Amino acid sequence: MTFFEFQKRFPNEGAALNFIVATKYANGYYCPKCGCFHKGIYRSNKRTKVLHCNNCKSEFSVLAGTIFEGTHLDLRMWLYAMNLVIVAKKGISACQLQRELGMKSYKGAWRMLQLIRQAMAKEEYNEVFEAVVEIDETYVGGKPRKSNVHTERETNEKHNKRGRGTSKTPVIGVKERNTGKVHAVVANYNDEGKQLTGKQLFNVLKKVCKDGVTVMTDQYSGYNILDKENEKNFIRVKVDHSVTYSLGDGKHTNGIESFWAIVKRGVYGIYHHVSVEHMQKYMDEFCFRLNHRECDDAFESLVNLAIAA
Repeated sequence: MTFFEFQKRFPNEGAALNFIVATKYANGYYCPKCGCFHKGIYRSNKRTKVLHCNNCKSEFSVLAGTIFEGTHLDLRMWLYAMNLVIVAKKGISACQLQRELGMKSYKGAWRMLQLIRQAMAKEEYNEVFEAVVEIDETYVGGKPRKSNVHTERETNEKHNKRGRGTSKTPVIGVKERNTGKVHAVVANYNDEGKQLTGKQLFNVLKKVCKDGVTVMTDQYSGYNILDKENEKNFIRVKVDHSVTYSLGDGKHTNGIESFWAIVKRGVYGIYHHVSVEHMQKYMDEFCFRLNHRECDDAFESLVNLAIAA
């Protein structure tokens, strides 16, 4: 949605509020306190953000249970921020959002983005990928900061080398060939202090893939679990990247690697640094944006997730 389309659709704060209310209560008003549905619940003419329930004689905010609950900012700012996150291919930083919206506080802009990412994370992909999928892992992070400049180069060479063995955080990604949809998960340490184990990789596939899919992988040994008989009947096709990046006939993992390219450019060029604590939220953002890149209702989908309790 362009800026002019946004202005036409939401010319004032009332239009933004009415849009959110109409989306949240599409099936009629309901009271979260007594469970009363539609009948006996009405919206105040003067206090437009308040609903009254005649059944339990209570009142509550129309924004209750949404990411907008308790906000002191205009709802138009929230909706415009959501639109900016969707249309920015590699993301938008909190500093840039602060400038775009004219906000006084960087922390407010950062919190707004985090809540929008939290809404994006609600989108579920449980056993929806089918036919052919690609799986790969990448490493996200920056150089470790050290006060001793004399040991910085040595530290970086030891802990920040490329690929496996680096101190960066691994992320597992799965991409479906037919739809181009992706799912990315930060590979946290298991109980044994290991990452990217065969079981961990299989569980990521198990969550999003239907039975009997063909899985394109590289030669990493963790995927050897797919060579054995498994409960999902996954079929593995392995590509040795030390020899070639494509075996022909669509046997490659170039699709998921192109997604990693977008993620890396976003992290390095827009966000500059992403902490391990919040990294999954950023991955959810990149996935949502890519999965809805050709959808005309991407904005509506995000608003629906934002108002979901």
